[in-house]
Amino acid sequence: MPMDMTALRTAARKITFIPEHYRLVMEDNTPKGFNERARTFIWEDPQLKDHKIEVSLSLKTGQLMRLEIEQESHESMEEAVAIEQAKKAAKAFMSKFHPDYKVLTSLHAEFKRNRYDVEIRAEVGGLPLPNTGCEVRLDQNLNVVRYQADEYTGVELPGWPSEIVTPEAAKERIIQDIHMGLIITTLYPSVYELEGNEEQHRLVYEPAQGRRKIDAVTGEPLFALQHDLLPPTVPIPPAHDEIQQPSKETEGALLEAMAHSNPETENMSLDGYTSLIRFWEAQLGIDTARYVLDRPRGDEENLILYYFEKNLANNEAGADQESCPTTDPLSVDGYMERRWGDALRNFDAAYMVHIDKSTGHLERLHYKQRSPEGEAVLTREQCWRVAERFLQRFFPEYAAYLQLEVEWDEEESEADQELEEEQGAAEPRKRENFHLPLFVDQYRVRTERVHISVSTITGEVLIYRSVSKERILELEACRFESMVSPEEALARYADHLEVSLRWFIDGDDNTSCYKLIYDPVYKRRAELEGTTEEHILEFIDAVNGEPVWMKM
Repeated sequence: MPMDMTALRTAARKITFIPEHYRLVMEDNTPKGFNERARTFIWEDPQLKDHKIEVSLSLKTGQLMRLEIEQESHESMEEAVAIEQAKKAAKAFMSKFHPDYKVLTSLHAEFKRNRYDVEIRAEVGGLPLPNTGCEVRLDQNLNVVRYQADEYTGVELPGWPSEIVTPEAAKERIIQDIHMGLIITTLYPSVYELEGNEEQHRLVYEPAQGRRKIDAVTGEPLFALQHDLLPPTVPIPPAHDEIQQPSKETEGALLEAMAHSNPETENMSLDGYTSLIRFWEAQLGIDTARYVLDRPRGDEENLILYYFEKNLANNEAGADQESCPTTDPLSVDGYMERRWGDALRNFDAAYMVHIDKSTGHLERLHYKQRSPEGEAVLTREQCWRVAERFLQRFFPEYAAYLQLEVEWDEEESEADQELEEEQGAAEPRKRENFHLPLFVDQYRVRTERVHISVSTITGEVLIYRSVSKERILELEACRFESMVSPEEALARYADHLEVSLRWFIDGDDNTSCYKLIYDPVYKRRAELEGTTEEHILEFIDAVNGEPVWMKM
């Protein structure tokens, strides 16, 4: 029987104290339209939009699924209360709202950033079971500011295996497949343990497969070798004759456009950037008779331009006043439109263009086609020719810095082939995506790559995401050179590697089950009343051989 919405509204108001001046701004089912699981209520302070209370109740049982309270913090700088008090307060709250509270016996608490995060789970063999129980966050005064219940997925609770391999055997199995690969990465003090307060460019060894999960029963990795590996890359051969070099006239036009632009303009009016904008409209073939430029915006680095179809923009403007009265103001759509209307509208832009203010170069392009008709007519090879021409125009040095990601060899992708056989032939792709990682001094640069997407129907470039040319020059100036061998790096990594037992949910929705696994553990630091700071061993420095730890 469907839940009574009036009863749910009454129940939601009783979950936590809601100040009288708060106003109900959303009441709707979530997620909206498909597989709706909860009735969500949001109250906001009319004067302070960032102060809100969100309550979600299960449409099936009426159970509290989520509570989020966002308000200013009035916490003192005094020493935090004992961690056991936080556990007690979290358990008391959970006991009021979770129907299975009696079997939730595993409690783990951490104190971070003036908050207590408490995980409360069912357990087997003394180990918590993921996707059971709930998570509770408390402020420094032990007020609950967040509650999230896990939805029961129907996975059968496991029994303890009759026999498991030793931690030493699991550790050796992880080390067996580790490949220490040299990469360039940028380390930030807010993320990594570093001396000083400045970011650092480093050449490091990255332990590929260093996070492998080991089945505690079989002693073998839970996933195939490729699961955590990046696809291989190949150098890009020199451009073919038909790909023309960028003309001096084009480069000269860009320099002239930059000369007439004013990167120091504080507001985002057209005045300071007209020449640069007109240059890129011509280069990208944006039909200004069909598309209208919205108010330019951006940040310290990029000028961001959104173009909308004129007819669509006019229709939307004329329809606004007609549609507003028919839209339920408390619906998800009404709420999102009020809070993020401008940002959501940007998703309807035909073009989104990012231009580097300091160099005038194209950093990003998104072209949203209006449902092109027809079938795919271009092969992947033909789409690559389109992508290569685009690179030649806007990143002429691409062959010296980029490599192309390719698919795994046939003998290395048997699992993928079996999956394709089970699922049948895939539908023809409407676009082909090309990923091109950045390389400097022969070393791959972590997280930096170019992405180009080409329509197989029209042959147009739909997405282009570049890399910063200033960052390339910055990295080239570092002159990276390894002083530590891969064998030394692996030995130093292995010295810090430990494993721990935990439960893991393996498989998809239809085949999921709990498995007991060994997982590489984090570095333990600074005991604080029963809690520990955890740091992940990320890299081994290729110059001095020291471990690089990431903060948690």
